[in-house]
This record gives sequence, structure tokens and C-alpha cells, in this order.
Amino acid sequence: MKEESTARKVVRNTLFNYLAVFSITIIRLAAMPVIVHGLGNDRFGIYAAIMSIVGYVGLLDLGIGMSLTKFVAEYDAKKDHASLAEFLSTALLLYIGLGAIGAAILAGGCGLLVRQFLQIPEALWPEARLVVWITAVSLFNGLTLGIFGNLLNGLQRQDISRTIGIANTLVTYGGAIVLIHLGLGLVGFVLFSAVMDLLSFVVQMGIAKRLVPSLPFVPRTFRLQRMRQILNFSFAMFINQLAVRNMGSLDKIVLGFFLPIANVTFYSIGFTVTSFCFRVPAAAVLASMPAASELQAKDRMEAVQELVLRGIKYTGALAVPVFTVVGTLAPALVRLWMGDGYEASARVAQILLFGYFWLVLSSSGMTVMVGIGKPYVNTLYAVAQILLCTGLSVLMVMRFGLYGAAAGSSLAYSIGSLAYLVHSSWIFRIPLARMVNRTVLAKVLLLLSPGVLLLALSARFPEPGLFQVLALAGAYGLLYGFILLRYGVDAYDMEKISAVLPAVRHLARFRR
Repeated sequence: MKEESTARKVVRNTLFNYLAVFSITIIRLAAMPVIVHGLGNDRFGIYAAIMSIVGYVGLLDLGIGMSLTKFVAEYDAKKDHASLAEFLSTALLLYIGLGAIGAAILAGGCGLLVRQFLQIPEALWPEARLVVWITAVSLFNGLTLGIFGNLLNGLQRQDISRTIGIANTLVTYGGAIVLIHLGLGLVGFVLFSAVMDLLSFVVQMGIAKRLVPSLPFVPRTFRLQRMRQILNFSFAMFINQLAVRNMGSLDKIVLGFFLPIANVTFYSIGFTVTSFCFRVPAAAVLASMPAASELQAKDRMEAVQELVLRGIKYTGALAVPVFTVVGTLAPALVRLWMGDGYEASARVAQILLFGYFWLVLSSSGMTVMVGIGKPYVNTLYAVAQILLCTGLSVLMVMRFGLYGAAAGSSLAYSIGSLAYLVHSSWIFRIPLARMVNRTVLAKVLLLLSPGVLLLALSARFPEPGLFQVLALAGAYGLLYGFILLRYGVDAYDMEKISAVLPAVRHLARFRR
């Protein structure tokens, strides 16, 4: 397969990743005020805290899902469907056992979690227990059937998996609004979400079966060799996923333990804003992992280096405008979105954005590092980041409360990400000077310059309304877009993107 074919897959999957990021985020942002106000700060805090804890139990996945994505891409490139069939069957059997363990942990610890660990009002204990039981069943379904989404990703059909995700989110949150309006509350919302997740897993399984009919979707064999192969790779991915799970989840749990549960709601709103800002640029490299596996299988390491450099460039170019606009206008955006009384959430978002900006820039190297089979590099930083983030979050929550949680995480991510950028350049054999010169880092001052205009204009509107916010963001976006097209986009970018979106070639006239 020619390089153009790989590049086309990356562009197609990246476009669908962005479609999913924007669609799912818009749906969640639109639904969140209705859900928060409908449930109340205490009930939504219960939901956010319990889902964070469930996410940690879900780490019993042990990184097997990411292993599947990597090995499916590798075996598919080699047309080795026999090995792939053994791998999938073994992974399915492992997941069944791990899913049962995870569900048992949640069900067995339900009483302790609700009555003693979290600061939940006693009147809400019965609802909280039901939420834990429902999520325990949902966790089992996710661990066993969620494997088919990873299979689609490994086949580089993220267009399909992302489309299913968009549909699931739309129906889930639309149904949640209806259920809350009918008075079914928190339990009805969680139960409906669990049913919709199960349905999406079944759809993914059916589509995967049609794409690869020869693969065993009912496990028939268990190979110790494949289990060792899975676990050798997935252990590193497990640690890496623990670090990802720490993003936001740890702070919610710490806040729920030390402070009244309503603080989790304020943090969750601010984190939702930051998470959106992170996902927009990070989606630019989601397709890089299977692409890197394919390129490595063909011994094309120069193309892998180019994948890393382009990833840093694209994530940086996208992160600068998103983080600048949201960070500057966060108080107005949260007020227009959630209403009055959530000013603390805006401050949380502004604090978190600083650390997450550097995390975005390191995401390209992290994704490609997994694709070329070196996840243990990420593991080293994941362990350090988990320890640093945990220590800082606990200490700063005890000292500064809600804002301390955000500051501790932001500082930890900044330190870890900057160190990773330097170390990964050596591993990929990319001189650090070349990385700086080839990526948006070399032009960061130029790309940040429109932010000065935004700050100056926003100072004239202390409490801007929707029209003023749109006007400020639009003026900034036009200036930034012109500078980016003029100085940040090259012929390669235009060629690859216009191959999928022909209309983009007309923008070439703005290039220097």
C-alpha cells in the first residue's frame, strides 16, 4: 500500500474524529444545564463522583482494548487473519473474566462507597446505591462488548465507530432530558444511559462482523501465547490509561472526600469546558496510532517521524485559538451556558487550561509511541504524573479547596508534558531544534499575537452578552485563521487535506 493510502486513512479518520468531538461536545454542553438544574447540585455531584470511581474500576480493562487496536492494525497490514482471530478470541475470554470482577467490586463496595467514602446526604443514599448497582452491570457490558469498538478502530474505520458514538450520545442525552422532565430523576437517567450503551455495543459488533466475517465473535480458543502478547503490551497501556483516568476524575473524588458533594458539580462544569478544549486539538492525532503501527510494519520510520512532527504542528495550531478564546472568555461563557451562580466553575477552567495546553502538545508523541510498540515510555511518565498529580491535588485541596484541585493538576501536567516533549524527541531521533523549527512551537509568539487583540477587546466588555462573545471570538478567529494560513500551512498540508475535502484547495491563495 502506498503512503498516500495511509495518509488518506489518517485524514479521513481525523475528520470523523473531529465530527465526533464537536457533535458529542455540543450535545453534552446543550444538555448539561438542563440535567444539572433538573437533578440539583447534590444529585449531579453524586453522579459525577460515582462515574469517576467507576472509571477507575473500569481500568480492569488493563489496556487490552488499546492492545487490540494496535495489533489489529498490524495484523491487518500483514494480512495475517489467523493470528488476529486467535488474538480476538483470547481477548474476549479475558474480558469476560475481568468484567465479572469489576462488577463484583462495585456491587460489593456499594454500601461503603455511598455511606462513608463520599460526603452524600443521608436522604440520597437509596438513589446513590441504585446508581452504583446499575453502573456495575453497565461496566460488565462495557468491558466485554466494548472490544468491538477497538476492533473497528484497529481496522482504521473510526468513521464508523465515531458515527455510532454520535448517535448514542444524541439519543442518551435527549432521553435524559425527557426522563428528568417526567420526574424519573437520577436513577432513570443512569438506567437509560446504560441501556443505550449496550445497544451501541451490539451495533458495533454487528458491523465488525460484516467487515471481517472470518473473525470469531464467539470466543472458541484461548492461547497462552496470545495472552502473554496481550498482557506484555497492555500492562504499559494500563498504567497509561490510569494517567488518563486521573484527568479530572481524581480531583472529583478528592473533592467529594474532603468537601461537600456540591463542590464536585462546580469542578465538573469547569472540567467539562477544559475537556472540550483538550479534545479539539487532541483529535488531530487519534488516527496516528494505527497509522504508526502500519508504517512500522512496513519499516518506514522516516514516515513515522513525519507523523510525529505533523501531529505536534496540528495540535498546537488548533490548541492556541481554542485555549485563548475559552480562557479569556470563560466567565462569560459559563454564565451564558449555566446561568448565574457558577463563577467558581469558570475559574476552575481557566486554571486547568494552562496545564492542559502543554498536555495537548505532547499527545502526538504519546499516540505514535504506542503505535510503534513502545508504550513503556509513556508508562514512565504516566507513573510520575500520577504520583505528582495525586500529591499536589490532595495537598492543595486541603489548603485552597476547590481551586487547589485545579491548580495541582495543572501544575503536574505542565511539568510532565514539557519533560516528555524533550525526551520523546530523542527516542524518535528527531533533533529538538528540528522539532521546534518544524512545528508550531517555532511560531507560537506569532500565533498567540491575535490573543492580545482579544484581551484588549474583552476588557471593554466586563460582562459581555452572547452577541459580544460571538463578535469577539469571530474577530479573533478571522485574524488567527489568516495568520495560520499565511505562515503555518504548507503544500503538504493542502495536498493531503484537499484530497479528502477538495474545497480546501481554494484556501491556497492565502498562503505566503
